Amino acid sequence: STKFAKQYQVPPEFPDILKDFTREVLRNQPENINEFAAKYFECLASGLPTDMPGQGADTDEMDMSWETIEGIIQDLFRKYDQDRSQYLDPQEFKNLMNDLQQRLDFPPDEINRFLAEADMNADGMIEYEEFIPLAIQIIQGMYAKNRLEQHVANVEAQAEDILVHGMSKEELTTRIASLFERWDEDRSGVVNRKEFQDALTDMELGLTRKEINAIMFQVDQDQDGNISYKEFVPFAFDLLRKMTAMQLLEIELKNDELGQYLLDLFKAKDTEMTGVLGVGDIRDLLHQAMLGLTRMQIYTIISEAEVNAENEISYASFIPRAVGMIRSINSFKQSIERNVKDISVEAEDNFFMVLDEAFAGLTTVPLAECVSRLESANLLSAKELASCTQMLRTSYEESVPVEEAKSQVWSLVKSLRRTSF
Repeated sequence: STKFAKQYQVPPEFPDILKDFTREVLRNQPENINEFAAKYFECLASGLPTDMPGQGADTDEMDMSWETIEGIIQDLFRKYDQDRSQYLDPQEFKNLMNDLQQRLDFPPDEINRFLAEADMNADGMIEYEEFIPLAIQIIQGMYAKNRLEQHVANVEAQAEDILVHGMSKEELTTRIASLFERWDEDRSGVVNRKEFQDALTDMELGLTRKEINAIMFQVDQDQDGNISYKEFVPFAFDLLRKMTAMQLLEIELKNDELGQYLLDLFKAKDTEMTGVLGVGDIRDLLHQAMLGLTRMQIYTIISEAEVNAENEISYASFIPRAVGMIRSINSFKQSIERNVKDISVEAEDNFFMVLDEAFAGLTTVPLAECVSRLESANLLSAKELASCTQMLRTSYEESVPVEEAKSQVWSLVKSLRRTSF
């Protein structure tokens, strides 16, 4: 260097950040360090833990303690409480939600509704205790997405093993090319649809007719019946790996009750048997399924779907991802609930038993009567009753569906009670 070289000042926090990142790389031993780095620093920038369970292991247990969760919540709150007022004003809250919107993929026009739900005392400000239930949903969503990404990566690695049979990607690509060349008798580089189908069948990958048709649809964009296999071969490996991984995910769900329940639910809505449903239909069906999912959680689950140009989702390929997300969210909930007496399984059973008696024989009730019956049941503290009343007013104008309201009230009460332990 020379005396004229520009001098750069190392930011004081940079060595610690680099040291922590190096430690996580050594601990996780990622196959793709660039992808790992992107996820690591995304979590760091969002105030989420960089060693969040689900990144390094494909397990069923959620090993994040409440102390860890509470620390994340406090960090998130402090990050967006820029004026240190001890509450989030509407603009600070919107800054948080805008930052999360692309990652959790909820519609931008939902932000005001989330604000109204979080603002339990309706004063226009989000205090720390009001922030906790929403923050838990955010962490649940990020945790579930991380676990799903890790599981899908493991399945794709398994799919790659099945495809290559000890060959390198380049060797397999060469083999695929030679198979097509065998069917291309005139050496034109083009095969017709039947020849293309026969060549795929010769690969003995166990592809179904529907999957072969899906591949042909992607490679025959002009639908003239002729396919340039030389254009197909370079991305054939990645496409086949993806489809094999989807087969493995579907096999996992073959005897899965939740997966079958969602499949039956979506098929019942798909009256024309197209295999696709609109994003709005999927959202409404997940809500109607009474799986204990909040609106933000439903949007987070849908964010894992591949949406086509018509804003539709192929639900057969979406269901394995949805099931994985739902199970991770529930695992997260249960891990916390095991440590909180007032939201244990026994407490939940008692809660619904008392409410069943309070609302016996009723399917819908006026909003005022619903609040009155909740109060008479003597299950809720004054703070919990006020918060539930605000939530019901936000969700319903006049008539309240009893069963749906019971689940929503219990979900909110659990979130409030978590803050006290």
